[in-house]
Amino acid sequence: MVKLNKKKVKVAILSKTKVREAISGTMGIYAVIAGKCGVSRQAVSKFLQNEKNQDLVEEIKEEREKLIDVGERKLIELINQGNFNAIKLLLTTKGKDRGYIERQEIESNIKIDVDMNKLREAIKDGIPYQ
Repeated sequence: MVKLNKKKVKVAILSKTKVREAISGTMGIYAVIAGKCGVSRQAVSKFLQNEKNQDLVEEIKEEREKLIDVGERKLIELINQGNFNAIKLLLTTKGKDRGYIERQEIESNIKIDVDMNKLREAIKDGIPYQ
């Protein structure tokens, strides 16, 4: 007879309160929220998919905005230091209305022979032009 060792598995249960408290300071990163709640990232993701938890999803989006604020602050610091790449990034993203935009010009020499009478007939008859 074989005896199996039964381990007690601690199952953390998620609640809106628990997740809400965990969101602060995570920059909206699910894995960090999950770690604070003692569950997997997938568990948090599944929990947030429930329609009644959409307010938490909005709170996470707001938390992520903090990360963008940090990035913008650092970008401004680099611009003030005269960092060319930071200046270029700013101008190509925020200065488009002033002409600071990267464009690609593509040249093509495609020639198409079209019999206009056949095209008109195809359009009139509702069939593909051949």
